[in-house]
Amino acid sequence: MSSLIPEAVAWLVLGYVGVIAAGRLLLLRDTIIDQLINRMLLWSIVAMLLYRCTPTPSITSLPIALSLGCVVMTTMYLYVMARYIVAETEPAVVWRRHRRCGLVAVVATLVMVLSGMAAEDNGRPVDLGVHGSAAIFGFAYAAPLAINMVVFLFAGIRELRIGDLSAKTRLVCWLLGISGGFVLISQALSLAQGLTGWPDLGPHLPRGELDFVLCLVFDVTLLAIPLVSALLALAGWDRDGRICRRLRPLWRDLTAAVPEIVLHVDARRGADPATRLFRMTVEIRDALLHLGSYLPAEPYPATESDWELTDYAHRLAHAARARKDGGVPIGAGAAPRPPLVAHDFEAELRQLLGLARVWPQARTAAG
Repeated sequence: MSSLIPEAVAWLVLGYVGVIAAGRLLLLRDTIIDQLINRMLLWSIVAMLLYRCTPTPSITSLPIALSLGCVVMTTMYLYVMARYIVAETEPAVVWRRHRRCGLVAVVATLVMVLSGMAAEDNGRPVDLGVHGSAAIFGFAYAAPLAINMVVFLFAGIRELRIGDLSAKTRLVCWLLGISGGFVLISQALSLAQGLTGWPDLGPHLPRGELDFVLCLVFDVTLLAIPLVSALLALAGWDRDGRICRRLRPLWRDLTAAVPEIVLHVDARRGADPATRLFRMTVEIRDALLHLGSYLPAEPYPATESDWELTDYAHRLAHAARARKDGGVPIGAGAAPRPPLVAHDFEAELRQLLGLARVWPQARTAAG
């Protein structure tokens, strides 16, 4: 039975899925959903390998039955994820459900193997007709697949209706729903062909492989989006990482002048960029407060629109140098508090980025 997918394309798909799965196993494995997705990808790879490594693919052969069993196993992970999304239970409950679903997939695979062997012994192809072996084989494969996909789709519809999702998350949910709907329509057409002979779509195995590979490539591409985000964060090229790099010269000089405000180094190492950015802004803000009594006692204009950021940066650089060299504070209240007032984190971040922009020149001028 020939394949509808060229050999070279199939191996390219395998390599693509393998790379994404390896990346997710290395970088995205903390949450339960990530762990379930990663295992689902591994079963998908096994399913494709079993098909590709079979010399003469036949739906009654043992490798192909095992391959279809792996496909059923991948949909079991969709069922477990759907149940977890609907009602976030304890991890022990999730993995207990996962074991039960795995047992169902094993039983379905065993039924397919035995019914395929029986059909082969009787010389009757499983793909044609509704005789006993074909019906049992088709039910063992299609029933769990259809149930799992329906549960997964209903869970997605529920989240779209009542979940507080971002626009990007909603788009991903819709795309996953389209992929799942495509699988259900394909299975419905296969069922109609088996019962009535219409529509005449040809043997199920090549078409089933094509449907599975198309959906796999589509879904894996969506799953690669958080992997790319994780890689950017690891390299420091994401938004928070870029902001951290821009703030680092200012943060380094201010915390060198006021080292007691810095959190322990081990607490910062390995943290995600958002956490590092938050800690960095807090430490810069604390340093500004500590250095307030060292600022030259020169008056500042009353409003933020009047004061010059460059002038403040120069005074701050002198204050940091005086504090680091053991100078005596001017005195509490002698110098006005820094005119950096923000009512939310984003506004404060914009102010600190502006200060960091003029900081190198101020530091140089201070000696």
